Amino acid sequence: MDTALEAGGSFTRLWQELTNQRYVPDWFKDALLLEQRATEIKAYESIRIPGLLKTEDYARVLVRERKVTAPSDEVEQVVKTRIKRLPLIRGNSPFLWFVIKESALWAVVGGETVMRDQFRHILTLVEEGVIRVQILPESRASIGMCEPFRVMALSATQSVGYLENAQGGEVVDAPERVNELSTLFGLLISEAHSPSASAALVKEINGDRYGDVD
Repeated sequence: MDTALEAGGSFTRLWQELTNQRYVPDWFKDALLLEQRATEIKAYESIRIPGLLKTEDYARVLVRERKVTAPSDEVEQVVKTRIKRLPLIRGNSPFLWFVIKESALWAVVGGETVMRDQFRHILTLVEEGVIRVQILPESRASIGMCEPFRVMALSATQSVGYLENAQGGEVVDAPERVNELSTLFGLLISEAHSPSASAALVKEINGDRYGDVD
């Protein structure tokens, strides 16, 4: 259809988007499409490692715990869909900035090997300049007592927010609500460790708890 109608790849991109969403929960589909179009993503995570940064093993443990009755092939398809998110958006070279509450680093998911590899993955992305990460210390945890959220810039003049909750999530496009999330993110980064200190803290926890001395 692309060739016949000289659509310049529009139908191919639409097909890919629909195919990629097969194993995506309905409540996240809009956010996923926005994520793939974003030029900048600023995300706060207070519970676990952010979705875009998860390793395959880390994601698999979480998926299995939530989908206890799902067959293994379905679990694997969901895991593959989730870990493809970062490679998909890297082609657009978006600016990716994460603030992670320190307690999320202490929550053990899947055991020492899974956590060690997960921390290594984050540090590699930081060292390669793919992402910017700041850790919100426990001493300032009160300011981060909120659900995970993100602000995604789609253009120089348009941004949307995304709020997570226990049953899914919500896309926010009202300017006043998006501005409120942007202000909150600014407060969080002002209270978080610097990027270099945050990387050092991740390395320290990985070494002390999981024996990673590399």
